[in-house]
Amino acid sequence: MPSLEEALFQALEEERKLSEERALLPGLLQHDLANVLCQVSLSVSVFSAVTDDRERARCLRDIQGGVKRMSELLSGMRFLFLTRSGAADYGPGDLSTFIGDLVREPGVWPSGAPIALEMPPAMHCSFSPTLIRHALVNLIGNAVAYAHGTWVRVRLSPVREEVWQLSVANGGPGIPADHMPYLFELGHPVKYTSKIGSPGLGLYIARMCVRFHGSVLRVRTRDSLTAFSFNVRTARRAIMPGTVEAGNFYAA
Repeated sequence: MPSLEEALFQALEEERKLSEERALLPGLLQHDLANVLCQVSLSVSVFSAVTDDRERARCLRDIQGGVKRMSELLSGMRFLFLTRSGAADYGPGDLSTFIGDLVREPGVWPSGAPIALEMPPAMHCSFSPTLIRHALVNLIGNAVAYAHGTWVRVRLSPVREEVWQLSVANGGPGIPADHMPYLFELGHPVKYTSKIGSPGLGLYIARMCVRFHGSVLRVRTRDSLTAFSFNVRTARRAIMPGTVEAGNFYAA
């Protein structure tokens, strides 16, 4: 039988997890949805102002892509609300194809450095599209914004046996050292955040989505390089969301 102290600790830990999950959903509404809505509004303004047919066609693609993205965001939020961890859509799939389609999707990314992909033609594993999509939209969006026109790279590479690493890296000045202790904290006033939404909200959302997916979001930074990374497993030995196996996660 667990002691009273152990039972109290478990209850407090469960309450902490519930508080984090409750904070995630309004954060997604405020931050991720606002970012896409901003991109759509910008495309609508450009579409109404230009007369060049090619430019209007590009804006129309961005508008349609942004509307599709908002629909995916709302569906994903419903999954998270109903399941508390996105497990409803957790299943086998081709992660390489999913990431490639997301990166090439119009109306999602801010203007800036092009996004380069380095990944195998296919990598089958069990994953939650809801959680991976939310995490990558925030990480890649930040990478484009803070690359300062240099470069952005999304890489999926093997680490050992069935463990693969997914990393999002960019050039630019890097993250100031005094911001590192608070980088993932909710609402802490740091400068390395998305331009829209509460300070630190995008990285907080990314960290929580990666945690619910059963991994740990890591960061490595210096001048001309910032890399965020987390691990996924192939279908041979996938771990369920909400669990973390200590010692299996590496920095980029």
